[in-house]
Amino acid sequence: MLLLKTYLSVFSFICLSANPVFSQEKGLASFYGDAFHGSQTASGENYDRNEMTGAHKTLPFGTYVKVTRADNGRSVVIKINDRGPYIKGRVIDVSRKAAEKLGMVNDGVVEVTVEKTSKSASSSSATAESSRTPKPAPAPAPEPKKEVEEKQPAPKPKVVRVSKKDDPAKVIPKPAKAAKSKPTPSKMKLVNSKTYNDYDLYKLQVLRPEKEGFGVQVASLTDFENVLKQIAKLQDNHFKNILTSIERGSNGKPHYKIMLGPFPEMDTANAYKKSLAKKHKINGFVVPLAEIQY
Repeated sequence: MLLLKTYLSVFSFICLSANPVFSQEKGLASFYGDAFHGSQTASGENYDRNEMTGAHKTLPFGTYVKVTRADNGRSVVIKINDRGPYIKGRVIDVSRKAAEKLGMVNDGVVEVTVEKTSKSASSSSATAESSRTPKPAPAPAPEPKKEVEEKQPAPKPKVVRVSKKDDPAKVIPKPAKAAKSKPTPSKMKLVNSKTYNDYDLYKLQVLRPEKEGFGVQVASLTDFENVLKQIAKLQDNHFKNILTSIERGSNGKPHYKIMLGPFPEMDTANAYKKSLAKKHKINGFVVPLAEIQY
């Protein structure tokens, strides 16, 4: 009997651990930089700064959550379509549009509460400030116009004379211009180390960020083919803030340095470096981006 009770207790613990119930989460929220607009997210969708979306570490893709600021009560409803953030203390990343509605663009990082909700709540979601704004009174209906007692004479029909030159039977219509065909967008999947091939078709988007802040360097390579492999390997763990510095080597040939970032402060970059070593067994070091020599 004692053995049966022990078995049932262990079984209940396993079941509860395998199916955690997400109710509410408190922590820090940040938002995507404009440089990620159009980049592919972990769900396969492209990030659109004008959509109400966000990133969470564990919630299934397609889940809708309500994000509420702790200081002013503003809230938005967003859809989870990406993984992250991976900085200690942060619980969610939101799109640029969601950040604007929360009033956090100038603040950068704010304290929030995250709750699961339904998609229908997004239409009824409003900020605490807008709910206190009184609605304008409806404009008075215009008074009906009085009918004119005296009847006006009907206008005489105009006679339009058509010359032979204007004879529609002799006019040859011009053919309509053919509409320009647009390429059909293809579906794309995020490439990782298992799906990467030496010879294949890939989409590359080259962006030049500001040389400000700090990066965490995780690789130094001399072969561009290995650069693509290293990026695919980093994407195994859903890293998306990947930088590549192309520098002139001592032999005059290009030298490639792979970094994660950027981070605005040295302390933040150091904390991220320690998190990489602890969670992903990746050893790196902090590099001031402004001091990189080309």
